[in-house]
Parts: sequence; C-alpha cells; structure tokens
Amino acid sequence: MQFAPTDEQEAVEDLFTRFFDRECPPDRVRAAEPLGFDAELWKQLCTTEVLGISLAAEDGGAGFGLAELGLVAEAQGSRVAPVPLVEAAVAARLLARVGATDLLEGVLAGSPLVTVAVRPAEGSVARLVPAGAIADIVIGLDGDELVAAGRVPAGSAEGSAAAPANLGCAPLADRPLGAGSRRVLATGDAARAAFEAAQRDWLVLSANALVGVGQGGLDLGVAYVKERKQFGVIIGSFQSIAHRLADAITVVDGARLLARHAAWACDHDDPQANQLARMAFAFAAEAAQRATAESLHFHGGYGFMVEYDIQLYFRRAKAWALVWGDPRRILREVGAHTADRDLAGDRLTALDRRMGESVAAFRADAEAFVAGHVTPEIVERSYRTGTMHDWGLHQALAERGWVAASWPVEDGGEGRSTFDMLVLLDLLARAGAPHDGWTTTMSATSCVREKGSPEQRREVVGAVARGEALVSIGFSEPDSGSDVAAAATRAVRDGDEWVINGQKMFTTMAHEARWVLLLTRTNPDVPKHRGLTVFLVPLDAPGVEVQPVHTMGWERTNITFYTDVRVPDSARVGPVDHGWDVILASLAYERGSAFGAASSFLGTAGTVIDGALAWARAHRRDGAPVIADPSTLERFGKAATEFEVARLLCYRSIWLAEQGVQPDVEASEAKLFATESLQRSCADLLDLLGPDGLYQNPEPAAPAHGELEHAFRHAAVTTIYGGSSEVMRNIIAGRGLGLPR
Repeated sequence: MQFAPTDEQEAVEDLFTRFFDRECPPDRVRAAEPLGFDAELWKQLCTTEVLGISLAAEDGGAGFGLAELGLVAEAQGSRVAPVPLVEAAVAARLLARVGATDLLEGVLAGSPLVTVAVRPAEGSVARLVPAGAIADIVIGLDGDELVAAGRVPAGSAEGSAAAPANLGCAPLADRPLGAGSRRVLATGDAARAAFEAAQRDWLVLSANALVGVGQGGLDLGVAYVKERKQFGVIIGSFQSIAHRLADAITVVDGARLLARHAAWACDHDDPQANQLARMAFAFAAEAAQRATAESLHFHGGYGFMVEYDIQLYFRRAKAWALVWGDPRRILREVGAHTADRDLAGDRLTALDRRMGESVAAFRADAEAFVAGHVTPEIVERSYRTGTMHDWGLHQALAERGWVAASWPVEDGGEGRSTFDMLVLLDLLARAGAPHDGWTTTMSATSCVREKGSPEQRREVVGAVARGEALVSIGFSEPDSGSDVAAAATRAVRDGDEWVINGQKMFTTMAHEARWVLLLTRTNPDVPKHRGLTVFLVPLDAPGVEVQPVHTMGWERTNITFYTDVRVPDSARVGPVDHGWDVILASLAYERGSAFGAASSFLGTAGTVIDGALAWARAHRRDGAPVIADPSTLERFGKAATEFEVARLLCYRSIWLAEQGVQPDVEASEAKLFATESLQRSCADLLDLLGPDGLYQNPEPAAPAHGELEHAFRHAAVTTIYGGSSEVMRNIIAGRGLGLPR
C-alpha cells in the first residue's frame, strides 16, 4: 500500500501539470467562453496521446489505468481548461470495452470527437450531454441499445445541437440518439453493463477533475489572503480566515485521496469500485464547492468581478457536478449500497485489500482473538466502572506478543507493520473492548524508547512489552490544556533528587498505571518551551494523589496532585530543560501510529454506522421500513463516505510515518476530519432513531445495546483529546498553507 504516486505516475502528473500551466492561462479560459471549448488547445492536448493513457497496448494505448488518467483530469481541473478530456477519455474506454476498434482509432487521434451521454436517453433524446455541442458522435443508452449517434444534419426537423447559456460555460447540448447516423454498439444486458462501466469511469474522472478545481480555486484564495491587507494587517493572519481555509484544504486533500482510491479500485476490478466511484464524486463535488466558495468570499467584493479568476473556479465547481444530477441522489445510491451490506459477513473493503496479503492474514488471527477474548462481561464492566482497560484482556494481548508488536524485536516487539496494529485496534473498537490503557501507554512509552536512559528502557519498555505495566501521561494542567508548554507544575533540584509540586488534569489510567510521564517546569526564567523537563514518576510514590473524574461519555479520567514528591535524577527522561523535545516524540508517535488520536476513533465510527443500519432495517416509520426512506439512505451515504475519507486521511498519515516522514500537517488533517466527522455522524444517526435514541445501556430497548447513544456522548470530547480541532487548524494553516501568524 502507498499513498504517493509511483515514479511512472509522477512522470504523468508532472507532464500534464506543466502542459496545462503553460498552455492554459486564465485568459485562454475566458477566451473560450461562452462555449467553453478551445479547439486549438484540444488539438495540442490530443498530440500528447492522452486519450490512450488508460487503454491496453492492443487497443492503441499506453497500458496505464484510470489512476494515471485521473492525474491528468486533476491537472485539467486545476486550470479549468476548456477541453472535453473526461468526456472523450470515457468514450475511448467505452469503445475499447465494446470492441469498436475502427471508431476508436480515430478517437485516439482527436477526430472524430466522441463523448458519452452520462444519463440514459429520454424518448431517444440525451439531455444536456457533456461536450454534446461540439462532439461529432455521442454514445448513449437508448432503451436496451447502446448506440453511437452522429450529428443531426443542420436544418433537419430535429434541429442541430447548440449549447444553451449555462452556469459553467460548458458545451452542453441535447442530442437525439434515434435520428441521423446511428450505430448499435451493444444490446440488452451487455449494453447496460458497458454503459454502467462508462458512468463509473465518468464519475471517477470527474471526481479527480473536481479535486483539481477545488485545489486551483483554493490556491487563488490562499495567495490572495497572503497579500491582502485590512485594518493594517495581512488578512491571512486572521484566525477566522485561516481556520476556514484549513478546513477547505482538509476536505480537498480528503477528496483527492478518495478519488485516487476509487481509480485504484476500478483498475483492480475491486468489488467496491462502483461504490467508491459514487463516494468520490459526491465528496469531491462538495469539497470543490466549499473550497472555491471560501476563496471567493475571502476575495471580498473583488471575487464577484469577472476580471478576477476565482469566479471561473466557483462557477465550474458547481456546474461540473450538476452535469450528473442532484448530488444528493448520489449519496442516496451510496446509502442504498451501504444498506445492502451483510453486517455479519466479510467486512473487507477496497482499502483493506490494498494493504496486502500479510495484513489480511493477520486480520484472520486478530478476528479469532477478539471473538475469543472480548466477552460481554468485559464490555459491561468497562461501561459500569468507566475504566477503559481490562487486565485480563491486556495480558492476553501480551501473551500473543501483540502489546508491542509494531516495536522492533530489540525493544520486545515483533517488528510488525503499523497497519497490523490498526486492524487489531479497529476490531477491538468494533467489539466494544476497553483498550484505552493500551493506547495511552504506547504513546507515553514512545518517549522512553526514544529519549530514555538504558536503565529506563530496560525497566519500563520491558514491563510494558510484557503487559505488566501501564504508563499514564501527565501533560495537561487546569490552566493549560492544549497549550501543554505552559505547564506550571514545578520540579526543583535538591541534590541528587527532584522535588515536584503541582497538578495535572486528564491523567487517564493513572489509577491503573505504574508510572506517569510527567511534564514539569524546571526553569521559569526562559521562554516556556525551553524550561521544561520530563520525569517518570511512580504513581505509588509518597505525595501523589489520584482523584477520579467521571466524564459525560462514562469514561473515567483523573486529576493527579503532586505534593513534595521526591524522585531521583535517574527518573528524568532526557536533558534538563529539554522536555519539549522529549514530548515531541510522544506527539509524533500519536500522529503517525495506529494508536493515534485520529485512527483510534475509526472503529467507533464503523460501529455507529453498523448499529444504526441494523436498527433501520428492523423498524418501520409511517407504515414503511425506515431503511427505505430516501432521507435515511442519504444519511447513511454521507456517513459512509465521510468514514471512508477519514480512514484514507488516517492511513496516509500512518503510511508516511512508516516511510520515515513526519506527518505533521497530514496527521493534523486526519485528526481534524476524523473527529469532527465522527461527531456529525453520531449526531445525525442518533437523530434517525428518534425517541429510541434516548435509551441508554443497559435498557433493553436501547438500540445496538446503547452504542449509538454512548458514541454520541463520547464523540463530543474526541475533538479535544490529542490536541483540539483549533490547534489542528493552526498547524494546517501555518505549516500546510503557509499563512502568517
């Protein structure tokens, strides 16, 4: 599995990005309006043999796939180039699919120009065909026949194709399929199958193109806010602007991952390809409209002036999506596919299959482990006590060598892929298993592994790997939540010892852990990031007090107090006054591991969707099954699509970390989107339940054993744990978009 283009794909991407950058400046886009077609640019593009990129060599192509063609479509979208690339490429693939090689040869050379009607004809007329006003031939589904229809002669009773004035200045036109020259390419089931495959291609390529539109529009907005001044300052430094642009780039990046993933699924004939194509199109359409709308808004009144380029992107972001129809219909189709899923069957998705055979083999072992060890009693006890840890389960994991399985062998691990751990954590979360103690410990111990002394590594890392001990994290304080560098807990040296006084908030698992990784201030006279020191403090040391805090989500956390707590200098982790460098190891691990704040919530999202789906299948409302209601299907379509985007963002972050790249911005995007999407899905699907959503566990009437109601309460804090959404937005805006502080 990889989340970056291959060398060959990079070459394709670079070639066509440079082509459109060079050949299609904004003035050329304007000059092509209102028809939206530049014949000379199209001729230039066809000389690159672009239409054959995704075709097999025997069809006159380059032997690549839809993934490579999608990169070209994204490059076209980034310049809103007035050429029918998606339309003609889909037509070429369709002609190859039905064996019309005689027609295909000319199409690959750019003449005749062939397009595809993306919706079945109505009364033998294909309505608002993309590129219909300029195409020599339109391929469409007319009843049970897939036909290739030429232009109707000028002056005939049916009239000639002409582009109506339209939002995107596109060469759309109604085209009759039952008159003039007409060739039947396929009939019956074969015709429908070929047409549906062409629709899928169009959705995937259009999704990639819309990603380009969104990125191009966003680039204009970011460049503008870096230069524009209001009230004497650069407006890009306004947090309200920076945060909205951070949201915009996050959804554009998510759309890019989903569009490319859908192309991969098509190229590999994955069973989920049709579903992913619809997800990708729906989400890319939303992302492009959001990004261009934000950029337009931040241009102020200038954005509405035709002399400014942003309006070109804003109009096309909406128009290109509407060619298919109401985007909500796509979400309902996604929801219908989700509703048909076998909840008790194979849950493997295209993304799971991309991870390879070794991860699939591990999944089988992990499924058996979870089925055998996560009992109803364990789950019920965690709900009742609020302690999201079970020593029996934890030690069973240790016996399998899985507590530290992703660590190197020399640290007591097995050197397993992080994706193995992601699979295991997902299965545990879906089963309701309490494993917060494990996840917290792994994050804390990462500091000891990287920055600790040999003695600390032997004692702490070994005990953790054997499943004998937990480590809690003591970073946050009452007056410094996400701003952990503002820690006020003091550590003062006294000979060979340190005396610690202070208080920590949200020291989760402190009542079960052996140590707390404690951030203290050792030098108050230097900038706050420079006067910090980290200690491993035994939680049974004199002067340590642990008080429980029960949360709205039923989980227990703790406040810990430190009164004249004495620890030897050997408890120090890293150099004096360099504690910030030490805790960065924990933050890096959290952002690039399976135990991170973003990926750890994925299992919850999957459980919520499954629980709501089971309820909707079993209940009726107003005399009809709840699952049959179009609004219900739309809810599931949106939740399933956002879940897929969240997974892709999280997996990308983990993949980058495995390549040795610190996923700073990428991990922030994953955390931001995954947690806020979880909140949206929990709230929306709980609404679906109506009054039944009020029941809590252990009420017998509680849907899905109260998991949805509990998830709604729990989700509220996920945007805080591991860094608040606002912190994530600051990172994305500053380090990702380069906006000034």
